[in-house]
Parts: sequence; C-alpha cells; structure tokens
Amino acid sequence: MMLLALVACSEDSSNGTEEPQGSPLRLSSVTRANSPIDPTASNAINMYVMTQSAQYSFGTFSGDGTIWTNSNISVKEHEQYYMYGFMPGSYTSSISAESTDLNGDYSRGADLTLTGLPMFPTEDICVVVGVQKVSTSQTNSNYTPALEGNYGYLSGLNSENYVNLLMDHLYGQLILQFNVDADYNDLRKIKLKTVTLTSSYGETVNATIKLRAGNGLGVNSVAYSKNSGDSKELNILKSTDTEKLLTTTATNVSFGPYNCAPCTFDANGTYLTLTCTYDVYNTAGTTVLRANCTATNKLKISGMDHGVKKTVTLTVAPTYLYMLSDDDLNNPTIKLIEQ
Repeated sequence: MMLLALVACSEDSSNGTEEPQGSPLRLSSVTRANSPIDPTASNAINMYVMTQSAQYSFGTFSGDGTIWTNSNISVKEHEQYYMYGFMPGSYTSSISAESTDLNGDYSRGADLTLTGLPMFPTEDICVVVGVQKVSTSQTNSNYTPALEGNYGYLSGLNSENYVNLLMDHLYGQLILQFNVDADYNDLRKIKLKTVTLTSSYGETVNATIKLRAGNGLGVNSVAYSKNSGDSKELNILKSTDTEKLLTTTATNVSFGPYNCAPCTFDANGTYLTLTCTYDVYNTAGTTVLRANCTATNKLKISGMDHGVKKTVTLTVAPTYLYMLSDDDLNNPTIKLIEQ
C-alpha cells in the first residue's frame, strides 16, 4: 500500500499541445501480491502513459466488472509507450501526483511522487511495477503475468490494446494482538475498552518512488517525507465498540491488519505510541474493581517496509506477580512482549 489533484501534461510541439489520435487503451487484468484485483470503480487505477522522452497523457481507469477503461487515453498503432501508475483512484480530491523521467528517457524508468498520502489509509495503496501486453481481454483467473520491472508497451491494432499490470504495496501492515498473563488471569479478568495508535510523524506523508527498468521495488526504492500535521490517530478500538474480554491466547482478540506508512516505524519507538484503556474485573468477570485504567506503550518495531506485515502481541501483566499489592493487582501494565 496501491488519489489525486494531479499534475499532468501532454506532449508539447512547436504548434502547442497535440492531443493523441488513436485507439483506446484498456487494462485487462491486474495482480497484486499474487492476488488478482477485480475491475471495480473502487479499485480505479491512475496511469501515466508516455512516449520515450515526453509525458504523453494521464487518466484514471475505472472498472465495470470485466475490464478497466478510460475515456481520454488512446494510443497510436505500433508505437512504443511506457506506463507508470498507482491505485486506488479514490484519492483524487486529496493527493497530488507527478512523474519525472530519467534524463529525458522514460524507457529507463521514472520517479513517481505522491504528495499528501494518509498516514493510516484504509485502502491498500499500490504502484505499478510491471506491464504486460496481451492481444485480447483476459480474466483474472486466466491471465498472462505482467513482467516485474518492465514498463514498456508496444501498441498494436485496436483489438490488441490490452495491458496486464503487476502492482506492489506502497505501505506496510500492522496487526495488534492482546492476551493476559496466565497467572494473572487466575486472579483478575481484563476487558479492553479503547485502543489508539498515534503517529507523531505527521498527519500525511509524501512518497517518492524510484521505478527502474528491470527491477521491482527494492528496500531503498521508496523515500518518505513529512507533509503536514503534528500527529495522526488511528482509533483501533473505540469507546462505542463492545469491550473485548482478553484471554491467555492472543489469537482470541486480533486487530487489523492496518495499513501504515513505513516511515513512522523505528526500533526506538520514536513516532508510534499505543494507548489502551481497560477495566479490571474480579475473578468471575462480573464486578468492576477498577475502571478506565490506562497503559501507554512506544511501539519499537524495526524492519517495517512497503509490503511487509508485522504482528505485535501485547500482554497484560502486573509489575510484581508474586509480591502483589492491591494497586499492582488491580492496575496491571500492558507490555509489548513479542513482535
């Protein structure tokens, strides 16, 4: 994690801007992380289609259930084009985008810059990392896989202008799990009330993606930078939701996955804070002994990158299990024990 108030232009000539004349370009099949993407309006794809040395046109391909189509992008027969894009297209009012060639040559790749991306998007933001020409429309269950690192497309006749795409995730994913220390669970029951993940990196983020011919997205292919806002909260469990009774098994209560900008993660927990509120009940879980306890944890997570999924388990446990005062027993901490 696949948008915009866009920056786009057409090929210029000495007589001004020339609109292309030709056949419509259609997207036939799209795969993402070995999983097909059905052509729906919500999965719209924003695409730059260029000649070798000049930006050609930009448009959004929307799906009708069988194929993605665009009303303003057409291609001439037997010409070489290069395609760079991203999804979903639902961010058209909030995200700006532009594509820059490499020394006047799009055949070598392009730098795609997305500005104002949400810190915690609900959508899986992806970018095109491969293009494959096909002669007829193909379904996602029977497609010719697009070639990673290949962005070139040699147009054909009107009946042959179908393209398959390969997408890669721009964001990472976080899964949160909670459980209770087994010994403590014999003494008290915990019901989780709210869980809030806060990033102090900012409310939105920019991403510059280096797309290079012959390569997919590597570890250093995406550079993130702050855009706006002091912080952004993700309300994972809200006060209006049903309280979650925690058990000794972490898989009983699972949150996520949540799409997160990788730049907000680090090994020191500099930017991410997890705040939890919960009630402490008696052994039977019928009487509240202490309400609205709060625990705050810095999420110290290394190795988060685009396309990476991290699972973090947090355990409720008292500070001193075998030397319990009432405060220790009724106001336990939440500790990050596994990642």
